[in-house]
Amino acid sequence: MPRVDARLTALLCAAAALGTALLPTAEPAWAHPHVWIESKTKILFDADQRVRGLEVEWRFDEFYSVFAVEGLDANGDGRFDEQELQPLAEVNVTSLRDYRYFVYVSVGGRDAEYGKVVDFGSTFEDGLLSLRFVLPLAQPVDPRIESVDFTSYDPSFYISIDAADDRGVTVAGSAPAECDLRMERGGETESLNIAETDIFDPAGLSIAAQFATQVTLDCPPAVATQ
Repeated sequence: MPRVDARLTALLCAAAALGTALLPTAEPAWAHPHVWIESKTKILFDADQRVRGLEVEWRFDEFYSVFAVEGLDANGDGRFDEQELQPLAEVNVTSLRDYRYFVYVSVGGRDAEYGKVVDFGSTFEDGLLSLRFVLPLAQPVDPRIESVDFTSYDPSFYISIDAADDRGVTVAGSAPAECDLRMERGGETESLNIAETDIFDPAGLSIAAQFATQVTLDCPPAVATQ
């Protein structure tokens, strides 16, 4: 079995643990992104026009992609196939479970409950590592009855997660035709540099949410039929 390089897991878990540094530094404690992720998300609908989950794809920046896959070419053919990368994807998906996968879905203004993530994998194409996983809701939601919205970010600001410009959020399956998908992009994080002590407000909430893309699924109430 291919050796699992734990560095990607370590990075994600360090970020989720809010402030654990991977690299030593003598600089003051400033928080800014060290890794950039381009995110694409599909809102998945079932046959009854209910939201059943999200399919999330993260594409890591070039520098970190090369760092993460070092040593994973088990057969030495110069390529990284999905089988070689699957153990890495599994370790990372398992590690992210306790941190809501950096994906925050709200149903009717409440944090949604998630099911078990069993559909996942990684690819390495054009020099970039991707992680894909399907995040199921514990119970499907009719968006015409309860509001559905979500955002994605790392509370520690170690990782910047930005929606792709080209169809960064789409729908798949039997979505109600009258639903409207709205995206509100957050602020620029590339040059962001703030004190670590200012990441969280007095209520303990991370200001990273202010820089994340907010997605709202707006569906008019279902009309009862006689």
